[in-house]
Amino acid sequence: MKARDLTIAALVLSLSIGSSTARAAEARKVVDHAELQQALSAKTAADEASRATIRSLLRRADVKAMAGEMGLDLKRAEGSVATLEGPDLERVALRAAAANDLLIEGSGGTIQISVVTLLLIIIIVILLAR
Repeated sequence: MKARDLTIAALVLSLSIGSSTARAAEARKVVDHAELQQALSAKTAADEASRATIRSLLRRADVKAMAGEMGLDLKRAEGSVATLEGPDLERVALRAAAANDLLIEGSGGTIQISVVTLLLIIIIVILLAR
């Protein structure tokens, strides 16, 4: 009788272990190729939008004039935008968007603030590209 009880207990135990392993495998999330491609495409699109924001600021006529007066090389800065990535790209893009907004508003005090912002953006882009 004891041998039979031990056999049944061992069988029940092995079945319960096997089913928990199967449930754990089902719970594990597997990312398929399409989801991975979609995530990569979204990241690439976001990075390109950030770069476009920076480039649009650097291509403004008033920014070019200001940079020329200060001896800053905007062509080098614009060429360096492509090398920015990750947190550096996000930080510079946020500042460029803020500067663009400030320049569009066009009030005298706003332009004073944006000059400092522009200089920071141009210097950061040039330094990060090294």
